Amino acid sequence: MKILLLNPNTTNSITDTLFKTASLVKSKETELIPITADKGFPYISNKAEAQIAGVRVLEIIAKHEKDFDAIIIAAFGDPGLIAARETFQIPIVGLGEASMLSACLFGKKFSIISFTQNMRSWYQESVELLGLEKRYSGFRAIEGVVLSIDEIQSLHKKQLVKSAKDSIEIDGADVVIFAGAPLSGFKKQVENEINIPIIDCAEAAIKQAELACVMKKNINKTSNKKKIAP
Repeated sequence: MKILLLNPNTTNSITDTLFKTASLVKSKETELIPITADKGFPYISNKAEAQIAGVRVLEIIAKHEKDFDAIIIAAFGDPGLIAARETFQIPIVGLGEASMLSACLFGKKFSIISFTQNMRSWYQESVELLGLEKRYSGFRAIEGVVLSIDEIQSLHKKQLVKSAKDSIEIDGADVVIFAGAPLSGFKKQVENEINIPIIDCAEAAIKQAELACVMKKNINKTSNKKKIAP
């Protein structure tokens, strides 16, 4: 199967991190192709930016739909996901949705750990959209300002681990999600320090995309979905 890893952020280093992490767990038969958005924002940090990025997501999917078996929208806020599913026949997986649904497999309550407090209300809405409020223990993030997206994992490791441990001890989480494309791969650095399951968003997305490809073959589906011109 051939899967498109579409990063709606315009930062190539984020794409590289996502691709490296997903490649470590993908099936041998899966060909994973990364693409970075050529228009938009270096890192999508609010819902307004996500709306703009979502338009470019739809345009890119329209251009490449016939070349792939599934597509991953590789940003935790899942920009353009609902509209894309309404428009295209191909299976489309969102980073955030895949992470939260995967978390439900491994515990009763999941927490979302971020590198910025700005995402709190947005991710809360994402939880509600999926109807997972009763499975959600809460949101925690590091304090202060992140100066470099590329150095989040190295510079803020202690704060991120503390946030995760607080979510366990105070909020009652029994699964932790490190949220956001820049935190893909971070799980490997901290899994020995956190004694509950950790969900890596890139890992969750690639495995759900592979599953969607397999399941789609066994589902007859008619649709009146309209195409968007590339």
